[in-house]
Amino acid sequence: MDASIKTDQIKILEDFFKGLSNVDQRKIFMASFRRAAKPLIAAEKSLVPYRTGNLRKSIGSVELRDEVAILIGAKLSGRNKGWYAHLVEGGTTERFRRTKKGAPTGRMIAKPYVEKAYNMTKDQMYDEMEQAWYDEIDRFIMRTNKRLKK
Repeated sequence: MDASIKTDQIKILEDFFKGLSNVDQRKIFMASFRRAAKPLIAAEKSLVPYRTGNLRKSIGSVELRDEVAILIGAKLSGRNKGWYAHLVEGGTTERFRRTKKGAPTGRMIAKPYVEKAYNMTKDQMYDEMEQAWYDEIDRFIMRTNKRLKK
């Protein structure tokens, strides 16, 4: 079986990307990062311990300002705050109340759902990243052409 791949279209897309402004390049990267991160976010939501559902609802991605990167995990904004995600992920030590007798309040056992989700989906994410990047460049070209025709 003989397989051949034409790379001239990929070269054209890469040259087009290099000619874009930094702002447009960042938009393309952010969109491709978000698309590639979807399997990780879905895996995290499926593995997170369920009690009230607030932590599950807060899992998503956030763009970092002035950087070409996104953070994936529990978001601290909005109604469903996942402010306790680090406690679920890493657990806690035995805690005690500040009373005369020092009554124990217990500890939280670690349930590392983020690490498990990452290990399950890392190959899929890296494979999807390149294709998502090319798709976003193609979408950018289509949007630009549509704006120019108006």
